[in-house]
Amino acid sequence: MMGSSAKPVMTSEEFRLLKDYVASKFGLKLESSRREALSLKLLPHLRQLRLSTFSEYYAYLKFGPQAAEELNTFISLLTNNETYFFREESQLNAFSQAMLPALKEKKLRDGDKTLRILSAGCSTGEEVYTLAMLVLESGCFAWSWDVRITGIDVDHKAIAQAKKGIYAGRAFQSTPARYLKRYFNECSEGYQVNEAVRSITRFMVGNLLDVDLLPEGGLDIIFCRNVLIYFGDETIKSIVENLAHSLRDEGLLFLGHSESLSRITTCYLPLRLPEAIIYQLKGKNPT
Repeated sequence: MMGSSAKPVMTSEEFRLLKDYVASKFGLKLESSRREALSLKLLPHLRQLRLSTFSEYYAYLKFGPQAAEELNTFISLLTNNETYFFREESQLNAFSQAMLPALKEKKLRDGDKTLRILSAGCSTGEEVYTLAMLVLESGCFAWSWDVRITGIDVDHKAIAQAKKGIYAGRAFQSTPARYLKRYFNECSEGYQVNEAVRSITRFMVGNLLDVDLLPEGGLDIIFCRNVLIYFGDETIKSIVENLAHSLRDEGLLFLGHSESLSRITTCYLPLRLPEAIIYQLKGKNPT
Protein backbone atom coordinates (compact mmCIF):
# COMPACT_ATOMS: atom_id res chain seq x y z
CA MET A 1 0.00 0.00 0.00
CA MET A 2 1.25 3.49 -0.71
CA GLY A 3 1.32 6.68 1.24
CA SER A 4 -0.18 9.90 -0.05
CA SER A 5 3.20 11.21 -1.28
CA ALA A 6 4.18 8.16 -3.32
CA LYS A 7 4.11 8.47 -7.09
CA PRO A 8 4.63 5.14 -8.88
CA VAL A 9 5.97 5.10 -12.42
CA MET A 10 4.42 2.66 -14.89
CA THR A 11 7.10 0.34 -16.27
CA SER A 12 7.03 -0.99 -19.82
CA GLU A 13 6.16 -4.44 -18.45
CA GLU A 14 3.25 -3.07 -16.40
CA PHE A 15 1.98 -1.24 -19.47
CA ARG A 16 2.26 -4.44 -21.52
CA LEU A 17 0.22 -6.39 -18.96
CA LEU A 18 -2.56 -3.79 -18.92
CA LYS A 19 -2.47 -3.39 -22.70
CA ASP A 20 -2.71 -7.12 -23.35
CA TYR A 21 -5.50 -7.55 -20.83
CA VAL A 22 -7.73 -4.82 -22.24
CA ALA A 23 -7.02 -6.12 -25.76
CA SER A 24 -8.15 -9.60 -24.73
CA LYS A 25 -11.36 -8.24 -23.21
CA PHE A 26 -12.39 -5.53 -25.66
CA GLY A 27 -10.00 -5.57 -28.61
CA LEU A 28 -8.80 -2.07 -27.71
CA LYS A 29 -5.36 -1.18 -29.00
CA LEU A 30 -3.11 0.83 -26.69
CA GLU A 31 -0.09 2.34 -28.42
CA SER A 32 3.16 2.52 -26.45
CA SER A 33 3.01 6.30 -26.78
CA ARG A 34 0.00 6.29 -24.44
CA ARG A 35 1.88 4.79 -21.49
CA GLU A 36 2.54 8.12 -19.76
CA ALA A 37 -1.00 9.39 -20.38
CA LEU A 38 -2.47 6.16 -19.03
CA SER A 39 -0.24 6.38 -15.97
CA LEU A 40 -1.44 9.92 -15.24
CA LYS A 41 -5.08 8.91 -15.67
CA LEU A 42 -4.73 5.90 -13.37
CA LEU A 43 -2.63 7.52 -10.66
CA PRO A 44 -5.50 9.18 -8.71
CA HIS A 45 -7.42 5.91 -8.94
CA LEU A 46 -4.46 3.96 -7.52
CA ARG A 47 -4.33 6.39 -4.60
CA GLN A 48 -8.05 5.90 -4.03
CA LEU A 49 -7.54 2.12 -3.95
CA ARG A 50 -4.42 2.52 -1.77
CA LEU A 51 -2.28 0.53 -4.19
CA SER A 52 1.48 1.11 -4.47
CA THR A 53 2.31 -0.01 -8.01
CA PHE A 54 0.66 -0.58 -11.35
CA SER A 55 1.51 -4.27 -10.97
CA GLU A 56 -0.68 -4.31 -7.88
CA TYR A 57 -3.38 -2.57 -9.87
CA TYR A 58 -3.12 -5.16 -12.66
CA ALA A 59 -3.63 -7.94 -10.10
CA TYR A 60 -6.57 -6.04 -8.58
CA LEU A 61 -8.09 -5.48 -12.03
CA LYS A 62 -7.76 -9.11 -13.10
CA PHE A 63 -8.21 -11.05 -9.87
CA GLY A 64 -9.72 -8.65 -7.32
CA PRO A 65 -13.05 -9.24 -5.55
CA GLN A 66 -14.73 -6.60 -7.72
CA ALA A 67 -12.90 -7.36 -10.95
CA ALA A 68 -15.92 -6.93 -13.24
CA GLU A 69 -16.81 -3.55 -11.75
CA GLU A 70 -13.18 -2.44 -11.83
CA LEU A 71 -12.90 -3.37 -15.50
CA ASN A 72 -15.79 -0.99 -16.21
CA THR A 73 -13.97 1.75 -14.29
CA PHE A 74 -10.77 1.06 -16.24
CA ILE A 75 -12.60 1.32 -19.56
CA SER A 76 -14.14 4.64 -18.48
CA LEU A 77 -10.65 5.97 -17.78
CA LEU A 78 -9.26 4.62 -21.05
CA THR A 79 -11.78 5.84 -23.57
CA ASN A 80 -12.19 9.42 -24.69
CA ASN A 81 -15.73 10.56 -23.97
CA GLU A 82 -15.17 13.94 -25.63
CA THR A 83 -18.31 14.39 -27.68
CA TYR A 84 -21.01 16.96 -28.28
CA PHE A 85 -24.27 17.52 -30.13
CA PHE A 86 -24.15 18.04 -33.92
CA ARG A 87 -20.54 16.89 -34.27
CA GLU A 88 -19.16 16.74 -37.86
CA GLU A 89 -21.94 18.78 -39.42
CA SER A 90 -21.23 17.86 -43.04
CA GLN A 91 -22.01 14.18 -42.38
CA LEU A 92 -25.15 15.10 -40.48
CA ASN A 93 -26.30 17.23 -43.41
CA ALA A 94 -25.81 14.26 -45.73
CA PHE A 95 -27.76 12.09 -43.30
CA SER A 96 -30.72 14.45 -42.90
CA GLN A 97 -30.91 16.08 -46.33
CA ALA A 98 -29.96 13.23 -48.65
CA MET A 99 -30.15 9.86 -46.91
CA LEU A 100 -33.36 10.18 -44.89
CA PRO A 101 -35.60 11.35 -47.79
CA ALA A 102 -34.18 8.66 -50.09
CA LEU A 103 -34.63 6.00 -47.43
CA LYS A 104 -38.22 7.05 -46.81
CA GLU A 105 -39.08 6.73 -50.52
CA LYS A 106 -37.50 3.28 -50.71
CA LYS A 107 -39.33 2.08 -47.62
CA LEU A 108 -42.67 3.36 -48.87
CA ARG A 109 -42.16 1.44 -52.11
CA ASP A 110 -41.40 -1.67 -50.06
CA GLY A 111 -44.37 -1.15 -47.72
CA ASP A 112 -42.03 -0.86 -44.73
CA LYS A 113 -42.68 1.89 -42.17
CA THR A 114 -39.88 1.12 -39.74
CA LEU A 115 -36.64 3.04 -39.24
CA ARG A 116 -33.76 1.50 -37.31
CA ILE A 117 -30.55 3.44 -36.61
CA LEU A 118 -27.59 2.47 -34.43
CA SER A 119 -24.94 4.66 -32.83
CA ALA A 120 -22.07 2.24 -32.17
CA GLY A 121 -19.75 3.56 -29.48
CA CYS A 122 -22.29 6.20 -28.48
CA SER A 123 -20.42 7.41 -25.38
CA THR A 124 -22.67 9.69 -23.30
CA GLY A 125 -25.46 9.85 -25.87
CA GLU A 126 -25.08 13.16 -27.68
CA GLU A 127 -24.90 11.49 -31.10
CA VAL A 128 -28.00 9.38 -30.49
CA TYR A 129 -30.05 12.39 -29.47
CA THR A 130 -28.67 14.45 -32.37
CA LEU A 131 -29.82 11.79 -34.84
CA ALA A 132 -33.22 11.62 -33.17
CA MET A 133 -33.63 15.39 -33.43
CA LEU A 134 -32.66 15.34 -37.10
CA VAL A 135 -35.15 12.54 -37.81
CA LEU A 136 -37.93 14.49 -36.11
CA GLU A 137 -36.91 17.73 -37.79
CA SER A 138 -36.84 16.11 -41.25
CA GLY A 139 -40.58 15.49 -41.22
CA CYS A 140 -40.00 12.31 -43.20
CA PHE A 141 -41.20 9.91 -40.53
CA ALA A 142 -44.56 10.85 -39.04
CA TRP A 143 -46.24 9.33 -35.97
CA SER A 144 -47.37 6.27 -37.94
CA TRP A 145 -43.76 5.17 -38.43
CA ASP A 146 -41.96 2.86 -36.00
CA VAL A 147 -38.69 4.70 -35.33
CA ARG A 148 -35.94 3.48 -33.01
CA ILE A 149 -32.45 4.91 -32.57
CA THR A 150 -30.20 2.80 -30.35
CA GLY A 151 -26.93 3.73 -28.68
CA ILE A 152 -24.42 1.09 -27.62
CA ASP A 153 -21.20 1.56 -25.67
CA VAL A 154 -18.93 -0.63 -23.59
CA ASP A 155 -18.67 2.05 -20.89
CA HIS A 156 -21.35 1.50 -18.21
CA LYS A 157 -20.90 5.00 -16.75
CA ALA A 158 -21.30 6.66 -20.14
CA ILE A 159 -24.50 4.72 -20.83
CA ALA A 160 -25.92 5.68 -17.43
CA GLN A 161 -25.29 9.33 -18.24
CA ALA A 162 -26.84 8.92 -21.69
CA LYS A 163 -30.01 7.48 -20.19
CA LYS A 164 -30.36 10.53 -17.93
CA GLY A 165 -30.20 12.79 -20.98
CA ILE A 166 -28.94 15.81 -19.02
CA TYR A 167 -26.19 17.98 -20.51
CA ALA A 168 -24.46 21.32 -20.01
CA GLY A 169 -21.54 23.43 -21.21
CA ARG A 170 -19.39 22.09 -24.05
CA ALA A 171 -21.98 19.50 -25.07
CA PHE A 172 -23.85 22.36 -26.76
CA GLN A 173 -20.89 24.02 -28.49
CA SER A 174 -22.31 23.26 -31.97
CA THR A 175 -26.03 23.12 -31.19
CA PRO A 176 -28.25 25.52 -33.18
CA ALA A 177 -30.39 27.64 -30.85
CA ARG A 178 -33.65 26.41 -32.37
CA TYR A 179 -32.83 22.80 -31.44
CA LEU A 180 -32.02 23.75 -27.86
CA LYS A 181 -35.34 25.57 -27.60
CA ARG A 182 -37.43 22.88 -29.29
CA TYR A 183 -35.97 19.64 -27.95
CA PHE A 184 -34.63 20.40 -24.45
CA ASN A 185 -36.09 21.38 -21.10
CA GLU A 186 -34.04 23.50 -18.72
CA CYS A 187 -33.23 21.85 -15.38
CA SER A 188 -31.01 22.47 -12.36
CA GLU A 189 -28.08 20.57 -13.92
CA GLY A 190 -28.35 22.15 -17.37
CA TYR A 191 -30.74 20.92 -20.05
CA GLN A 192 -32.57 17.61 -20.37
CA VAL A 193 -33.61 16.06 -23.67
CA ASN A 194 -37.40 16.19 -23.96
CA GLU A 195 -39.79 13.27 -24.21
CA ALA A 196 -40.37 13.59 -27.97
CA VAL A 197 -36.70 12.77 -28.52
CA ARG A 198 -36.31 10.28 -25.69
CA SER A 199 -39.34 8.25 -26.84
CA ILE A 200 -37.57 7.10 -30.02
CA THR A 201 -34.19 6.35 -28.41
CA ARG A 202 -32.75 3.65 -26.19
CA PHE A 203 -29.32 2.79 -24.78
CA MET A 204 -27.55 -0.42 -23.90
CA VAL A 205 -24.14 -1.60 -22.74
CA GLY A 206 -22.42 -3.81 -25.28
CA ASN A 207 -19.14 -4.82 -26.89
CA LEU A 208 -18.98 -4.32 -30.66
CA LEU A 209 -16.97 -7.54 -30.97
CA ASP A 210 -19.93 -9.54 -29.66
CA VAL A 211 -21.43 -11.23 -32.72
CA ASP A 212 -24.71 -11.84 -30.88
CA LEU A 213 -25.14 -8.23 -29.80
CA LEU A 214 -27.28 -7.08 -32.73
CA PRO A 215 -30.04 -8.79 -34.72
CA GLU A 216 -29.23 -9.92 -38.24
CA GLY A 217 -30.18 -7.57 -41.04
CA GLY A 218 -32.37 -5.25 -38.99
CA LEU A 219 -30.61 -1.88 -39.23
CA ASP A 220 -30.97 0.81 -41.88
CA ILE A 221 -28.12 3.08 -40.81
CA ILE A 222 -25.16 2.72 -38.45
CA PHE A 223 -23.02 5.54 -37.11
CA CYS A 224 -19.64 4.33 -35.86
CA ARG A 225 -17.72 7.58 -35.82
CA ASN A 226 -14.38 8.13 -34.09
CA VAL A 227 -14.54 4.65 -32.57
CA LEU A 228 -12.29 2.56 -34.82
CA ILE A 229 -9.26 4.71 -33.94
CA TYR A 230 -9.01 2.69 -30.72
CA PHE A 231 -8.52 -0.63 -32.53
CA GLY A 232 -5.98 -2.43 -34.69
CA ASP A 233 -6.77 -3.51 -38.26
CA GLU A 234 -7.82 -7.08 -37.39
CA THR A 235 -10.23 -5.86 -34.73
CA ILE A 236 -11.57 -3.15 -37.05
CA LYS A 237 -12.28 -5.81 -39.65
CA SER A 238 -14.17 -7.91 -37.09
CA ILE A 239 -16.20 -4.91 -35.92
CA VAL A 240 -17.24 -3.60 -39.34
CA GLU A 241 -18.11 -7.10 -40.55
CA ASN A 242 -20.22 -7.64 -37.42
CA LEU A 243 -21.94 -4.35 -38.22
CA ALA A 244 -22.44 -5.47 -41.82
CA HIS A 245 -24.18 -8.59 -40.54
CA SER A 246 -26.71 -6.38 -38.75
CA LEU A 247 -27.40 -4.02 -41.68
CA ARG A 248 -30.18 -4.51 -44.18
CA ASP A 249 -29.28 -4.82 -47.86
CA GLU A 250 -27.62 -1.60 -49.00
CA GLY A 251 -27.68 -0.23 -45.45
CA LEU A 252 -25.42 2.72 -44.64
CA LEU A 253 -22.38 3.05 -42.40
CA PHE A 254 -21.05 6.44 -41.27
CA LEU A 255 -17.45 6.57 -40.01
CA GLY A 256 -15.42 9.49 -38.64
CA HIS A 257 -13.71 11.78 -41.14
CA SER A 258 -10.29 10.32 -40.35
CA GLU A 259 -11.46 6.69 -40.57
CA SER A 260 -11.44 4.53 -43.70
CA LEU A 261 -12.27 0.96 -44.70
CA SER A 262 -9.75 0.82 -47.55
CA ARG A 263 -7.69 -2.38 -47.26
CA ILE A 264 -9.89 -3.48 -44.31
CA THR A 265 -12.93 -5.14 -45.91
CA THR A 266 -14.70 -5.43 -49.26
CA CYS A 267 -18.28 -5.74 -48.00
CA TYR A 268 -18.99 -1.99 -48.31
CA LEU A 269 -18.99 0.42 -51.23
CA PRO A 270 -17.93 4.05 -50.63
CA LEU A 271 -20.51 6.68 -51.58
CA ARG A 272 -18.70 9.93 -52.31
CA LEU A 273 -20.87 12.93 -51.55
CA PRO A 274 -19.75 16.58 -51.85
CA GLU A 275 -18.91 16.89 -48.15
CA ALA A 276 -18.80 13.33 -46.85
CA ILE A 277 -17.92 9.73 -47.63
CA ILE A 278 -20.48 7.16 -46.52
CA TYR A 279 -20.19 3.39 -46.81
CA GLN A 280 -23.02 1.30 -48.23
CA LEU A 281 -23.34 -2.42 -47.64
CA LYS A 282 -23.19 -4.35 -50.88
CA GLY A 283 -26.62 -5.76 -51.66
CA LYS A 284 -27.11 -9.46 -51.09
CA ASN A 285 -29.96 -9.50 -53.56
CA PRO A 286 -29.96 -8.12 -57.13
CA THR A 287 -31.92 -4.91 -57.62
